Order: sequence, then structure tokens, then C-alpha cells
Amino acid sequence: MSAYSYILENWLLRLHNVVRNRNYVEYRRFLDKSQWWSADELCAFQWREAIALLRHVFDSVPHYQEKYKKAGIRLEDIRSWEDWRLLPALTRQEVNQKREALCSRNCSEKLSPHATGGSSGVPTRFYRTERSYDWRSAATQRVYSWTGCVLGERSAYLWGAPVGKLPLWKVLKSKTHEMIQRQLIFNTFSQDDDCWIRICERLRKYKPRLIVGYVSSLHEFARFLKRTRREVSGVRAVIAAAEPLYEAVRQEIEEAIGAGVFNTYGARELMSIGGECERHDGMHINSENLLVETAEPDAEEPSEILVTDLHNYGMPFIRYTIGDLGTLDASPCSCGRGLPRIKAIEGRVLDALRSPDGRIIPGEFFPHLLKDIPEIVQYQVRQNSLDAIVISAVLSAPLSATSKALLDREVKKVCGVDLNVALNPVSEIPRLRSGKRRVTVGLS
Repeated sequence: MSAYSYILENWLLRLHNVVRNRNYVEYRRFLDKSQWWSADELCAFQWREAIALLRHVFDSVPHYQEKYKKAGIRLEDIRSWEDWRLLPALTRQEVNQKREALCSRNCSEKLSPHATGGSSGVPTRFYRTERSYDWRSAATQRVYSWTGCVLGERSAYLWGAPVGKLPLWKVLKSKTHEMIQRQLIFNTFSQDDDCWIRICERLRKYKPRLIVGYVSSLHEFARFLKRTRREVSGVRAVIAAAEPLYEAVRQEIEEAIGAGVFNTYGARELMSIGGECERHDGMHINSENLLVETAEPDAEEPSEILVTDLHNYGMPFIRYTIGDLGTLDASPCSCGRGLPRIKAIEGRVLDALRSPDGRIIPGEFFPHLLKDIPEIVQYQVRQNSLDAIVISAVLSAPLSATSKALLDREVKKVCGVDLNVALNPVSEIPRLRSGKRRVTVGLS
């Protein structure tokens, strides 16, 4: 650990926690220890947290009170994990339709509104508490630490940019946060050779130890490096996020950047769900903060993933169907951590799109944008030709003038003026055989 990282973790963040009455440092230290607990110890901790959450829900959350009453379930009926699986799942549709009734009447913490990127084709709008955010942040940094890099070491992000015009105070807050944590953020929603050349030049001067990015952005960057015979030096690890990571793509990124790739899995509603340790043998689940199940735990085939956030008491997510299919692995990892693992994830297939002037637009751009258009309930983005994209959308109401202006401005900023993007209102979005929706469909 560098001297700066030590000062950041042990002095600056502790001071921030005291001044703001936050708990990140406490949770981070706890997670560093608990990851080495046995599977049984972790399971016992989960059960205590799950039952405490359930008591809170039965006592103060109107939607769950009504939902469980209709299902004939009482609090005293839940005595084992087998009983827990009798609790009916929570859907995205419920979260969007019953958002206020899902909020606790007895939560003393401030609720902050947020929205998902809708990478399953259904944007979700929700609330979270500061306490749950501190748990999530601590879990995220633990996963990142498994790369051998720690908070405060120089890192670069091949990421997206905020949608719309932010107030000056928010811009300054973000810049201050990035400066303190020594993060260099690149907007890779619009990719061409000029973009990659600028990034290469900044990385050459900045010399990051860690690179984090969308899988598609990392892949395109790796292909650029290989094609132009460029190198980035000093990178110790790469973290891949937001999209499926296939082995062939992992190899290309590792060869081009010269560092190991660590796969991660998360969702905006929950932040970090899990990630790979140094063994790269499945993704360890942040099980002290999240309870992850599959709908059919004994099946060999992938089934729907359900997640319970153990610490968001403001708007509890209990057995939430996140929109992906997967398989879990409870066997011990050779690294010695007792945390269970995700063996495989199926879902979030986002095709990259292209503009007439040769730019590549990652599939993540549209979920990132459309989450901020409140009238859009479901959508699918399809590129029919090099100069035309159609957004088929189920709307709750016609787009307001504000939403139209935001959509037009952000699309032109990323896709250019020569790419025509049309909105096509529809009554429903077709599903694949698997039951999932294909969110972005590129040129075949």
C-alpha cells in the first residue's frame, strides 16, 4: 500500500466518516475480516441480517405487508432458509408501480432517489439510504482490492458520462471525489481512433495501476492498441464491468494491456454483487451485504437470480428478480475465502452500435441515457442501417418537451448529427426464447 493510500484509508476517510456521520470505514474493515470466515459463519450472519430486515418489513413497509398477507405468510412462519424461499419474489414492475408503498414508514434515514440504466430493457427507479450506500461502497472496494490495487492508487475508468447538464456544485463535487481518490474518468460512449489516441496520451502521463471499464470499451481499446501497436505501461490489473466477459475477449484485453482481467457483477439498484479474486474461479458474492439466490437452486441449468439487499431499510429489496439468469457455486474457493461464488451469468447482451463517421457506440450508452427519461417504461434499441437507429418504447405518457430535448441533445452528442435516431411508441417489447429482452440490437 502506498503512503497516499494509507493516509486516505486511515485518516481522510475516517475524518469524513466522523464529520458526516457515515460508516464506510467501519464496514470496510469488517468486510476485510469477514471474507475469511467459514461458509457456515457467513451463512449465520446472513440469517441474522435477513430476519432483522424481515421484522422491519412486516412492521413498516405497506407493500410487503399486503403482499405477504395475500400469500398467507406470517413473520413467525419464516424459521429456515426453506421457509425464506416461500416469500414471493419482488419484480421490477412492482418497484416502479409501488415505489412509495415499498418505502418504510419507520426509517429515520434520508431516502435518496436513483434510477437503473435499464440494461434489461426496463428502467427501474428506487430509493436508497446512506447506510446502505456505505455498505455498497465498502463491498465494491473490497472486490476491487482483490486485484492487488487499493483505494488511492492511480486508476483510470473507460466509463460513461453523466446525462444532461449538471449543476456546478455537482460537477465540483465529482471532480473533488475523483481527485482525492486519484481517479481519471474517460467518457467512452463515443469511440473512434481520435478518442483512443487522446486516452493513450493521458494514460502515458498518468501511469495508472488499475484500469476499470465496460467490457465493450475495454475490448475496443485493446483492439486499438493491438492494431496501432501501442502500449500502456505500469498497469497492474483491469476490472471488467457491466457486460458479459467472454474468455476470448478476456484474452485479447490481457494481451493488449499486459495485465490480468478481473470480472465483476453488479447492478445500480444494489451496486457490487460480486467479483473475481486472484484465482479467477467464479465471482465471490458480497454475501455480508446481499443474499443471492436462484429461483431453482437445485437445477443444473441457469435460472433466475434473486437478490436481497440486507441493509437498505428505507426501500427494502427482498428476493428481487434482477433480470439475469445464472448458476451459483457453494464449494470452497482455493483462495480460502468463505464467500459463495457465482459460477456463470447469462444476460445483459448489449450489441455495440455504429455511426456513419466510423464511431463505435457501446450498448451501455442507451440504458445510461434512457433511465433519465421517466416516460419510458420498456425499450429496445435497434440499428437498421448505418445511418438509422429506432428506439421502440413502451411509454407511460407522451414524452415531455424536457425529455425530448434531453434525448435529442445526448444522442447527437454521442452519435453525431448524421445518425438518425427515431422513437417508435409500441405496446410491448418482444422477448427472446429465454424470456429475456434483447436491449440493443446492432447491425448483423
